[in-house]
Amino acid sequence: MRLVSCLLALCLAVPAQAQTDMPGDSPTIVLPLEDCPIPPIAPLEDPALVPAGLVDTLLDWIAAQTDYDVSAVRADPPAITFCETGDLIEYEDIAVHVGSGLHGLYDDIARRIVLVRPWSAEEPRDRALLLHELTHRVQLANRAWDCPQAPEWEAYKLQAAYLAQHGIDAGFDWLHIYMLSRCPRDIHPADGR
Repeated sequence: MRLVSCLLALCLAVPAQAQTDMPGDSPTIVLPLEDCPIPPIAPLEDPALVPAGLVDTLLDWIAAQTDYDVSAVRADPPAITFCETGDLIEYEDIAVHVGSGLHGLYDDIARRIVLVRPWSAEEPRDRALLLHELTHRVQLANRAWDCPQAPEWEAYKLQAAYLAQHGIDAGFDWLHIYMLSRCPRDIHPADGR
């Protein structure tokens, strides 16, 4: 019965601060770790995939495009790890099944970026994905947000700007991203809202 509960939950949840493709993607599945009978698979660490200096270069770009102070993130950058589609990974104390639409995420509890393979520093889209996740670290180091998904709009805008500088149209569904980045509202009939 517990496995059935896990499978049902797998179909219903998507984590905040995760980079996915837009409509039609396979959902990313989220379960509390204690409810999942399968232990999470640790992401692979492969420093060779992220060339020395790339994180600093991307932090410089973020600093030039925003008013954020990147010095704390530069002094203590998040770990960058890799996983495969189909892996079960730990993300903010829950188990996440990496679906085909998930390309990266930032785990603020572990201060870790997880990128889904294949990933190459030579590809502008892949660098933009890393930039998106680094943006989340910078955002959270600089200010409080009303809800976990609120930083997404800005991170996607910066990712699109980075891609545009490399002659690439991001092709994002901005209405979908707007809805994704909105904080839930507490609406009560008595309030008249």
